[in-house]
Amino acid sequence: MSRGLTLIELLVSLAIITVVLGLSVMGIGALTGTRAKAVTNELVGAIRTLYDKAALTGRTCRLTFSLDDDTEPAYYQAECSERAVAVRRESAGAAKLELQETMAPQTELEKEERRKIEALLTQTDFSASETKPRTLPSSVTVSVWTEHKLKAASHGKAHLYFFPQGFTENAQIVVRQSNNAWTLIVSGLTGKVQIVPEALEPPI
Repeated sequence: MSRGLTLIELLVSLAIITVVLGLSVMGIGALTGTRAKAVTNELVGAIRTLYDKAALTGRTCRLTFSLDDDTEPAYYQAECSERAVAVRRESAGAAKLELQETMAPQTELEKEERRKIEALLTQTDFSASETKPRTLPSSVTVSVWTEHKLKAASHGKAHLYFFPQGFTENAQIVVRQSNNAWTLIVSGLTGKVQIVPEALEPPI
């Protein structure tokens, strides 16, 4: 009888130790920002891939973010158009779509240029999904800023566009987990990404 009790006690002890170790690992992961680091590295790869794909195929691509929606988990997804959308390199900063706050153009020429870019992009079919939506871990939050925005987007939809001529938008993407944060600084002309181990404010 005593031998049976000892075995049960051993099993209970092992179960408790397993749970404690699991919680410890989760706690250490939150403290070090392990999941945020992984998301940061994945986003760098996605940005580099879309920049190259747009330049090589002549198609406009975008990285679409769905952020902090109460109806579904936050995610990001890579998409490319069915056909090319040609815009001039100097017009990249004007490529701003609905659902994103923009700074009002100062001149009639800028207004007209922005209207042309928006018309081209809103008519573009982005049904060609390059990847399935990648759900963000619940402990990780993302905010997205692209040039000429008044503030970074942390809710709703946000897009980072990549154009056929070999350029994108200047952007900053901040990935956070607990007290840890990393900022991805995207160069519009080269598509290169610099990672800074802190949350930077948008250069507005």
